[in-house]
Amino acid sequence: MLNIQDLKDIRNSHRNNKILYNLLSTIIGTCEQISKDPTEEQIISVMQKMYKDNETTMKECPGSRIDIIFDLTEENKFLSIYLPKPLADSELIKIIKGKLDVGDGMSDIMKYLTANYKGRYDGKKASQFVKDMM
Repeated sequence: MLNIQDLKDIRNSHRNNKILYNLLSTIIGTCEQISKDPTEEQIISVMQKMYKDNETTMKECPGSRIDIIFDLTEENKFLSIYLPKPLADSELIKIIKGKLDVGDGMSDIMKYLTANYKGRYDGKKASQFVKDMM
């Protein structure tokens, strides 16, 4: 279970790596703004947002800014170690099909996905799969 002290320990072990040290400092600061003792879910949520923001920035960043792209790529490599593995489309479709087979509707399926796979799937994509399969 990941907690704030773990993040501080990991940050201290990366003192010589400016990119990771700054990344971890930002994560810690953001988490401590949420709560003095954030839950693992809150920490993962902050990390997921940073990962997505980095992806967006890399897509919009001019190719000439190799330095920024490199830093963000390094950050995302590190973040991906601690983030839950995303569901592949085929896995998501299989889960949705199973729920549809037992008669669940859209709201039941979305609640199930949130309760069991939070942060591991794209909600818009899941919703579209359900609509397409109904």
